[in-house]
Amino acid sequence: MLYDKLNDQMRQMVDTYAERLAGLDWSRRGALLGQAALPFGERFDEEQARLAGKGFVTAVLERLPEAETAEVTDAHQAVLFSLSLDPGHRAAAKRYLDAHPEVGAVVEAELGEEN
Repeated sequence: MLYDKLNDQMRQMVDTYAERLAGLDWSRRGALLGQAALPFGERFDEEQARLAGKGFVTAVLERLPEAETAEVTDAHQAVLFSLSLDPGHRAAAKRYLDAHPEVGAVVEAELGEEN
């Protein structure tokens, strides 16, 4: 798990976000994680910022109870899991998108701008 490799300060930040997101739907989670990842762009160049942001998303996802099953059930969840550095998350997102091609094209287009 990426979370296990973080320093204590980052773990505390990730845990705080995971607690805040626990009761929210995937749409709201995505919006809040996007806002939380923005400051990485201020500290790093574009490529490093993208990787740091994805690392943050990955670590937070690892701390959510739903991540244990790695089953994607929502298009917004598929977007977040697609951004994760965890191959299991990305595979779960791909399974969902393959099963829901009407959603897949929209998600792929959205991710194409970010990846």
